[in-house]
Amino acid sequence: MTDHALYLGREWNVEHDQRAKVDNAELRYAVLGSGEPVLCIHGTSVADSLITPMKFYPPLLNEYQLISYYRAGYNGSTLEKDTLSIEEGAEHAKQLLDHLGIDKAHIMAFSFGGVIGFQFLLSYPERAHSAVLLEPYLPREDSAAVQANIDAYNDAMKLFQGGDKLGAAFRYMEAVCGPRFLGSVEMTGPLDVWRRVEECVDTTFTVDFPAIASWGFKMSEADRLVPDKPQMPVLAAMGLDSEAAMPGFRETQRFLMSWLPQAERCGIPFATHGMQSMNPVAVAEAAYTFFKKHPIA
Repeated sequence: MTDHALYLGREWNVEHDQRAKVDNAELRYAVLGSGEPVLCIHGTSVADSLITPMKFYPPLLNEYQLISYYRAGYNGSTLEKDTLSIEEGAEHAKQLLDHLGIDKAHIMAFSFGGVIGFQFLLSYPERAHSAVLLEPYLPREDSAAVQANIDAYNDAMKLFQGGDKLGAAFRYMEAVCGPRFLGSVEMTGPLDVWRRVEECVDTTFTVDFPAIASWGFKMSEADRLVPDKPQMPVLAAMGLDSEAAMPGFRETQRFLMSWLPQAERCGIPFATHGMQSMNPVAVAEAAYTFFKKHPIA
């Protein structure tokens, strides 16, 4: 955890002012910095919670080209149908790289975006040189973790169905990440971050959640489902307080470390599941160090 203030002036939003047409969607995206490309895939609800906090660690942006995009249905990226599978989300990521003329990139992905990033490694391993997975939200199998996730979803869905969409997003994020997360997002995201979240809640609840529920991957059946494991370097990052906020993150971390013999691990202090919002300098520093260790060139 940095002992310095997180200060970049009044507003540190990243303007996603470019567009790319992909299957059934048009994606808004931004390209920051120069150097080896890093494709950033955000999670649910807070589409700005991955790229924006990275600005607090200048070496990452000074030495790498960070490509951030709003997934279909978020922050002005369109979605031309009612559903989008995990596999289709990974295909969008590949098509964005195609649009940019990038053959191979580092991947940095968080939470639900981490699931898409994980699927990207399975579907298009030749396009990923390395991957930083920030607690990918792989379907839990431990009974306590499953029940905790069900309870969080059901409590939030009641508010969503009752019309309190922002309240539903808050309820779910607090259940998963703990009460400190919302304050962290407010101080490491854009000034209008909650307006953006409220406008995208429908995508979270009607597109993302059904996609993860219908995804066919199971950790306990990984060897059967994926006969050819991804071979690229992988960094499995976990907030040191994540399991205390909600059970299940340790289960996923142990799976990644046991299933991928090349995987490296990283602990982010003073952070739960929302690690890059809660301790952005530590997350960016870890990613920077990992990318330096595994250069594309």
